Amino acid sequence: LNAINPDVKVIPYNIRLTSANIMDIIKGYDMVVDGSDNFPTRYLVNDACVFSNKPLSHGGIFRFDGQAITILPHKSACYRCLFSEPPPAGLVPSCQEAGILGAVAGIIGVIQANEVLKYVLEIGGLLAGKLLVFNALDSFFRQVKVPKDPKCPVCGENPSITKLIDYEQFCQLKRKE
Repeated sequence: LNAINPDVKVIPYNIRLTSANIMDIIKGYDMVVDGSDNFPTRYLVNDACVFSNKPLSHGGIFRFDGQAITILPHKSACYRCLFSEPPPAGLVPSCQEAGILGAVAGIIGVIQANEVLKYVLEIGGLLAGKLLVFNALDSFFRQVKVPKDPKCPVCGENPSITKLIDYEQFCQLKRKE
């Protein structure tokens, strides 16, 4: 990136995101972009953004499908409003096990970059409260409305999760139930 644009400041983080370090990492940014490939990190990033009131562009891919949503904490649905619980163990193979079509990652990444630009420039309509789903086999996009869940444990009316937790344990416990 620096070779293309020397004015860009790149700060690499060669560490695993955890409940102990995420708040310090995201505090200096206007918006967070999540393209993680595991459920513990997705829940961690969502919760940290809700607690710190940071907008979040979430993107996920699986095989030939992708999805994107923009989360505006306390204004639109969060990741937990959409997926309140991680899937049961063995139900969803990892991207490494199932494989992905690289073009899908590129398409979803470009959509996320566009969401960031719209947010920063305050133009256009964001994917807040809307899940954009893409199927590469049919070259088909659709939008699904995602309302805020008043019972959401993080952003709902009476949240039961008010601080960062152990997300590896959370996902494992939920998977065993």
